[in-house]
Amino acid sequence: MPNEARPILPGHGQQANLLELLFERMPMGVAILDRQYRIQRYNPTWGDFAVRYAPLTGVPLAPGVGYFDHLPGSEAFILPLFERVLTGETIQANSVRLESGGIVTYWDIVLAPLAENAEVVGILNVAVDVTEQVQLRQTLEQRVEARTQELQVLLDVSATASRSLNLTELLQKTLDRVVSLVQASRVGVMLRDKKTGELTPHTLRPVQDIAPNDLSVLIAACRAVMESGESLYIAPEIERGLHEPGALLPIQTRENRPGVLVIIGPVGGHFTEAQLALFQSIANQLGVAIENARLFEQVQQAAVAAERNRLARDLHDAVTQTLFSSSMIADVLPKIWERNPAEGRNRLEELRQLTRGALSEMRTLLVELRPAALVDTDLGDLVGHQVNAFIARTRLTVVYERNCIQNPPPEIKEAFYRILQEAFNNIAKHAEASHVSVRLDCLPQKATLLAQDDGMGFDSQKASSEGLGLGIMRERARSVGAQFEISSRVGGGTRLRLSWKNPKQENLND
Repeated sequence: MPNEARPILPGHGQQANLLELLFERMPMGVAILDRQYRIQRYNPTWGDFAVRYAPLTGVPLAPGVGYFDHLPGSEAFILPLFERVLTGETIQANSVRLESGGIVTYWDIVLAPLAENAEVVGILNVAVDVTEQVQLRQTLEQRVEARTQELQVLLDVSATASRSLNLTELLQKTLDRVVSLVQASRVGVMLRDKKTGELTPHTLRPVQDIAPNDLSVLIAACRAVMESGESLYIAPEIERGLHEPGALLPIQTRENRPGVLVIIGPVGGHFTEAQLALFQSIANQLGVAIENARLFEQVQQAAVAAERNRLARDLHDAVTQTLFSSSMIADVLPKIWERNPAEGRNRLEELRQLTRGALSEMRTLLVELRPAALVDTDLGDLVGHQVNAFIARTRLTVVYERNCIQNPPPEIKEAFYRILQEAFNNIAKHAEASHVSVRLDCLPQKATLLAQDDGMGFDSQKASSEGLGLGIMRERARSVGAQFEISSRVGGGTRLRLSWKNPKQENLND
C-alpha cells in the first residue's frame, strides 16, 4: 500500500530554520521538483553533482529547469519512478544506474511525495553518489572472473597433462584453450629435435601456413629465448609493422629446455601482467607434460628396474599436481572467504583433503621404493595413506573405519595393501562411484578388510577377471591363505571382502 503523502516542512519558526540548515548542509544531494518535474530548489551537494556529471547536451542546472531537460536520456528509467511517487508512494532504491549524454552514474536514491492539503504537489529527490563504489565493485568482479577463467585454464592444462601421455593431443588441447582465453591469432610450440638439436615447429593452433621468412625470424627469436631461459614480450609497434603482441616463453623441464611456447595476440591488443604470468605457468605445465611423454616412451622399452623408476616419477608428478591444486586454492581462498564464507569453508576443507592426500602420496612413494617400510608401518596407517591418496586423486567421499589391535604378519600386510590398491584403481577407472566405504579389523591372529562402493557395478558372472584385475587379487589372497570374496551387480555397486586367520590358531581351537 503506497505510503501516505506528507509535507516537507511540518513546522515553522525554529524548527523550520533547523530544516533549512539541514537542507543546505546535507552531504547527499537534495532537490525539490513540482508535478511537471521542474527543479524548484536544490542544495549545494546537488549542484556539485550537476557540475560533475551533467552532460553538455543538457540545459544547465537552475531553478525552474525541467529534470529531463537537464538530464536528457534518463526518462526511460526515472520517469516511471516519478509517476509512482506522484500517486503517493515513497521509493527507495540502491545502485540505480543513470545514463545521460553518454555519462553513466550510480545512485542510492529516496523519492518521496511532497503534500499540501492532502494533495501531492511535488517530489523530494534525495540522492547519494555511489558511482565510484559500484565501478570499483564491477572492476573487482571482472578481475575475479578473469582470474577464475585463467585459473580454470591452468587447471584444465594440469588435468590434461596428468591424464594424457599423447604429446600431440595434449599440446593441441592446451593451445586451443589459450587461443580461446586471450583471443590469440595463433599459438604454437617449437620443440628441439632430439637427433639434430634444431628447433622445429611442432604444433600450431589454429592450423595455418607461415611464410618461410617469418618462420626463420621466429626460430631465431625462439633460439635466443631457449639459450637465455628468459621470456620475451614483444609489444605492438605499428611503425615497424608489428600489429600484434607476442610472447615467447621457454619450456623448462628438470634437466633442459626442450622448446618454446609462442603466443601471438589479437591485432591491436596487448597482454597484461597477469596474462604473462599465466602464460609462464602454462609453459611450466607443458614442460612437465613433455617430460612425462618422453619418459613414458623410454619406460615402454625399459626393464623391471626402469619400471620402478617410472612408478616413482609418476607418483612424484601426482604429488606435484595435488600441491599445485592446493596452491591455487590457497591463493584465491581469502577473496572467496570475503565474498562467501560458506564457500570459503568448503574450499578450506578441500584444501585440507588435498594436503593430506599429497602427504599420503609421498608416504605411498616411500613404501613402493623402500619395501622395508611396508613391514615397519602399521597396516591401519598403510590403508589410511591409500584412502587419503585416493580421495585427493578422485575427490570422492570415503568413509574409513579401523579397529587394529595387532598387526598381521608382513606377508599378510602386503597382500591386504596390494589388493586394496587394485580395488581403488578399479573404482577410479570403472565404478563411476560417488561414495566408498572401507573397514579394517586387525585382531590377534586374524584380519578382515571390507571395501564397498555405490558405483555402476558389473555382472560378476560375465566380468573378465583379467580386465578388472580380479584374477590377480584372488591369486594374492590365495598365496597367503586368505579368503577373497567379491559381490556386484549392474547398477548396485561392488563389495569386496578379504579375510585371513592364522591356520595354527585354528588348529589349536580344533
